[in-house]
Amino acid sequence: MAVLYRKYRPQTFAQVLSQKPVVQTLQNQVKSGQPAHAYLFTGSRGVGKTSIARILAKAVNCQNNRQGDACGTCEVCRQIEAGSFIDLVEIDAASNTGVDNIREIIEHVRFSPSSGKFKIFIIDEVHMLSKGAFNALLKTLEEPPAHAIFILATTEIAKVPATIISRTQRFDFKALSQEDIFYHLKQICQTEQIQIGSDVLELIAQNAEGSVRDSLSLLGKVATLGDNPIMEECQQLLGVTDIAVCEELLHLVVNKEAGQVPDFFARQSERGADYAVLNRDFLEYLRKVLIYKATGGRADFVLQAQRLESLASLAAGLEMPELILIIRLFLKAYKDLAGASDPQLPLLLAALEAIYRKTGPGAALAAKAAVGQAVKKNEILTSQKVGEPPVAAAAVPAAEELEISLAEARELFPEIIEEVRKQNGPLASVLRSSQLVVTEPGRLIVAVKFAFNKQNLENPKNASLINAVIEKVSGKRFALSARLAVLDKEPGPGVLDPLAQALKVFGGELVE
Repeated sequence: MAVLYRKYRPQTFAQVLSQKPVVQTLQNQVKSGQPAHAYLFTGSRGVGKTSIARILAKAVNCQNNRQGDACGTCEVCRQIEAGSFIDLVEIDAASNTGVDNIREIIEHVRFSPSSGKFKIFIIDEVHMLSKGAFNALLKTLEEPPAHAIFILATTEIAKVPATIISRTQRFDFKALSQEDIFYHLKQICQTEQIQIGSDVLELIAQNAEGSVRDSLSLLGKVATLGDNPIMEECQQLLGVTDIAVCEELLHLVVNKEAGQVPDFFARQSERGADYAVLNRDFLEYLRKVLIYKATGGRADFVLQAQRLESLASLAAGLEMPELILIIRLFLKAYKDLAGASDPQLPLLLAALEAIYRKTGPGAALAAKAAVGQAVKKNEILTSQKVGEPPVAAAAVPAAEELEISLAEARELFPEIIEEVRKQNGPLASVLRSSQLVVTEPGRLIVAVKFAFNKQNLENPKNASLINAVIEKVSGKRFALSARLAVLDKEPGPGVLDPLAQALKVFGGELVE
């Protein structure tokens, strides 16, 4: 079987997928007989930049020009398809980065076309040119001969100098949607008589990342498995995670089944899961849930009816702030994977923190003991031998049952002050001027310098507000009380000298 992405490369504007604004503009220019002297095509890989550059070269030189499109049958079109058209010069800037390479092109520009109307120069990955090469190209781009057309293509527009961009007509190519790629693959399978199920085509479209070329490469890879390959084989070949695994993990989070999370990860370990891949694919699944929820049911992805129904059900069980928090937790886990001694641990922690649905240091504190229990349970599960009875794991304690040390309380104190500030600025200022000194069961004790600060903190209304904030941040029901004491001369974290506090409140500054 021929290489699919070469065989199905578009040869006319009519065959190009999902780039209508670009195609329509170029066709109108060709039809009018007034193409621009220089173009800049920018976009991610596999979206049609080089293909459209070649089609444009055909269209402006076509002997049977049809409504601004290449006919595909004349001598010029056939020569360009075969790569033998002498008036089309293509260079890869990644391997031809120097000034001398550009000078060769400039010399070539001076000569009139041999057989076509225009001499076309396509420079791919133009951002790879050296600074000197760009400077050499500037003057020619600005005032090329009437018979020359430059087409520059890049995946990194930020690296192209503004002086080059200003001398070209810029066209931005968009990544293709999963739906467009899915139907394109389906049509090719029918043409090639490849027997592959819709669920596998969905998997390929999802992992192509908007690139037609990548999708056809993956299709060719999967086709080597034979007719109607099973999903598990395709996932293993492509190195991706079964969507059912992502559904199961999110189901545990949505339903707050913390006790089942260690079992879930133990099963993934038994299957030899790559946790970086699992994390990446779970984030992609969360992206789908986010889009589905944000758009009220509209989606830019393709899923089978059963999978879409499951996704909708999971989305309904989450409020938008919760969903955003879960995504952030697993994004952090993805970053933490590289430095983790156990690659499972960042995901385990993220899953348990997501179940507690808390933000800031309080979430980590609330999940800390749960993670310890979960890791212990996972070690028991993975170390069991066949035939041995299962060992009972300790129950995951609730947040209220956890103890808090002075160090942990001090870690939370700045967040408590910030939450209080949102509701009562002056009260937050009093807290900043205090110092957390003791933790007791059910109580946090701060030291203050002045009696009126102690009275302020222990005022029933203020105390109620502070205690509610402590519970929100830490997940524990603590009351705060104050005692008079001489504070450290050098204030610690979150502690301000009364003079400095007054200056901050009244917007003043200290003058010598």
